[in-house]
Amino acid sequence: MRVALVGAELEENLALRYMASALEHAGHHAEIVPFDASSDTPRVVEQIIASGCRIAALSMIFTSRAREFCGLAASLRENGYDGRIVAGGHFASLNAERLLAEHPAFDAVGLGEGEELICRYADDPAGVIDISGISHRQSDGSIRTNPSHGNPDDLDALPFPKRTTFHEYFDKPIGSILSSRGCWRSCTFCSINAWYQQGGGKQFRIRSVENIVEEMKQLYFRHGVKIFNFQDDNFFLPNHDQATARFTDLRDSLAREGIEDIAIAVKARPDSITREAIQVLDDLRLFRVFLGVENASENGLRNLNRKCDLAQILSALEILNDFDIHIAFNILMFEPDTTLNDVLINLRFIERHNENPFNFCRAEAYAGTGLEARLLADDALLGDWYGLDYRLKDPAVEAFHRIVNHVFFDRNFSDDGLHYFNMQVDFFFQLLRRFHPNTLTASLRASVRNFIKRTNLDTYEHLCRIYDFVTSSSDPDQSGVHRFARTLRSTVDAKSAELRVEGERLIDRLTETYEIFGRSDTPTGVIRAAERIGDPNGPEQPCLSTLGPDAPALGRFFGELETPIPYSEFKREMDRHLTSRAPVRR
Repeated sequence: MRVALVGAELEENLALRYMASALEHAGHHAEIVPFDASSDTPRVVEQIIASGCRIAALSMIFTSRAREFCGLAASLRENGYDGRIVAGGHFASLNAERLLAEHPAFDAVGLGEGEELICRYADDPAGVIDISGISHRQSDGSIRTNPSHGNPDDLDALPFPKRTTFHEYFDKPIGSILSSRGCWRSCTFCSINAWYQQGGGKQFRIRSVENIVEEMKQLYFRHGVKIFNFQDDNFFLPNHDQATARFTDLRDSLAREGIEDIAIAVKARPDSITREAIQVLDDLRLFRVFLGVENASENGLRNLNRKCDLAQILSALEILNDFDIHIAFNILMFEPDTTLNDVLINLRFIERHNENPFNFCRAEAYAGTGLEARLLADDALLGDWYGLDYRLKDPAVEAFHRIVNHVFFDRNFSDDGLHYFNMQVDFFFQLLRRFHPNTLTASLRASVRNFIKRTNLDTYEHLCRIYDFVTSSSDPDQSGVHRFARTLRSTVDAKSAELRVEGERLIDRLTETYEIFGRSDTPTGVIRAAERIGDPNGPEQPCLSTLGPDAPALGRFFGELETPIPYSEFKREMDRHLTSRAPVRR
């Protein structure tokens, strides 16, 4: 059977690649068809029909793109496609019966992980009644849902994802990879747990280190992949000691296989981060952590059921910044019960942590989540299943939220907005630091850090202006609110354009630095490794020449450390050194 697997391909779509590999191992033919925007519809329709695929499987993960995929299915039918159209992914699974009832173009919806489901469907589409974990339209038009027997426990038994092409950064291919599936927490806003509960089986499963290393070997030696982007919902384990032991095993196993000079990116909860674990991952050149901060208010953390406190968030940020790792985080600043005090706490958090790229948004109510259930119980759920909506209980916070959405629409909520671009600049810098540390000058590092902080502080300043506007007027008229929002948006958009030009120049400088020096084994005109204190792969530290005549002694102190030096430790030793050098007063 020929199967077209359709989904977003802005980066490697591992769901499609796992299913493609499973289909081919089962004797079928799989073709991956990128569908990144509604404008792709004519090309996707033409490609599927021309391919001769008898099944079109649509990966409907995101609520925001649900209508686009429904439109694609309808367009396939309108253009004469008479094969089977089946959907899967979080959105389709959690809205399966509605999707089939309102969109006759679809024949079936898979409710769990797709490898076994798509293979069984490809074996005999007409025998769908015998496939567990699938909703389908029967001959009389009624909809039947077959209970699921659960997602597979043994992830090692799955064939590795099908690989075709890779993106590159500084001539180094990047490959996506999973070391686990699911999550071991139950945040009220997250559809991951709802989806796994529907699919059945364990909520969190891990691959063996041996299996991960075997896939990384193939990517490294066969495809030249040097950057590994771990797409796990949470790369860490619930137990800190077990996580550190697992990472140690991974590091040592990769070294034995000759896999070196790589870099890795992961996602993590703040309560997962320990200095011991990051020390091990630093040996694997961990360069990026997408950190699930979510909220700085203890009240907000409780309402989101994060099972995490502010102290753990602050500890995670301190540890990761000590290791000079690119941190990107999101703040779910708004949820139904947010108060103005919660907003103020999050604003102060942004002020005090402006060195790391971030963005912010509202906790959305997705189907099957605890947040949806809570809003339903309060009779506060608005919108429809294509996009559920609600209003914040505090009118002042709701006004703040609406103004923020308008003012920061382009900067914060667009895929190519300044906040995401801010992350990109730091991403490029950190990759260059990991692979070519000797190419980076102190001034280039300062320019990158300054750009990130200026972007964040500009956002902070304008958020504070909105806060002051909302809190200084007891009942502003709508025309006044609209006028304020329009004026401030113009200001923010103009500043965003100015900052983006600066950021583009930084990207150009980083790229040019690599082009000039990164390809050479002996770069000149930049700081050499011998001129640095401590690990040459770590952050830039003061050169010996800046530390005075007793620098060698101080240099030996820092030179003994194998990790980047926390600022507090550096300052303490520097103070001790300067005190010992102070002239004796007579």
